[in-house]
Amino acid sequence: MLTRRVLALVAALVVFTVPSAAVAAPPIGECPPGSDSCHIIDEDEGTNGGGNNNGGSNGGGNDGGGERKCTRGNEPIPCYDPVFGWFNQSDECYYRLTEPQLPPQSGGSADGAWYTPTCLAGVQTPRWFDAPPAGTLPPPDPETLARRALAEITLRAPDLQIRPDPNGAGLVGLPVWLWVDKGPETWGPISNDAEERGLRVDITASVTNLTFDLGDGSPPVSCAGGGTPYPKGATGPSPDCGHVFTKSSRQQPGQKFTITATSSWTVEWTSSGGESGTIGPETRQATVAVRINELQVVTE
Repeated sequence: MLTRRVLALVAALVVFTVPSAAVAAPPIGECPPGSDSCHIIDEDEGTNGGGNNNGGSNGGGNDGGGERKCTRGNEPIPCYDPVFGWFNQSDECYYRLTEPQLPPQSGGSADGAWYTPTCLAGVQTPRWFDAPPAGTLPPPDPETLARRALAEITLRAPDLQIRPDPNGAGLVGLPVWLWVDKGPETWGPISNDAEERGLRVDITASVTNLTFDLGDGSPPVSCAGGGTPYPKGATGPSPDCGHVFTKSSRQQPGQKFTITATSSWTVEWTSSGGESGTIGPETRQATVAVRINELQVVTE
């Protein structure tokens, strides 16, 4: 596979002489992996040279913005290759971190490292750089990328449902049914992904717990499965998510108990680098007020 890639890169009989001594970092554009067009992002303060944004053969740097195409001999070429790394327009070579690393160069910076260039003539001798060449930064932290993907999706509050009808009233001692209507944004699963510098992270968010605070001082009710919708005409208690009030709501604000449903979202992520993890819990809440009356017994 490597031999085929090298042969594919040898599109013309052009041989580059690459010195092995330490040199200044070449301006290498940052592009999405596999893309012929890229948006340049300057991750360091200041600029990387006085060139323009279109990555011409004059070796111009990047100023942190604009659309850029990588070319060789006026022909489009991917700015990133998963084997050879990032393309440097100024010398038309790809650069990747040498693995395994060679012993540090004598007198080199503590932050320096060896990078392997691949040019038209093939893979070249590793070169030492005192600072990472622009565009050859290591992949970002996968959890940071996962959180970016999470920020792009919507996790909504639970779609809270109860019986008796909140517009009516329940009675002390009679069962109250609690549940939520499930949708992708209120229960999950909901997925997204993010990609940067060759690393892709996929996330899936789902509700993993649901609790109800009944507002009457009783312990919260846990309903991990979301509860069972009330079947019309049912007279008994919910099989998995219900409550029985033991006092009326007469003394409460508005003469109603405020029921609060809290959903706990867990976000699982995996990266193209083989790492995985979780984010959460992320909580969302919804409330509803219900009147609970005392049962009046009339005797003659």
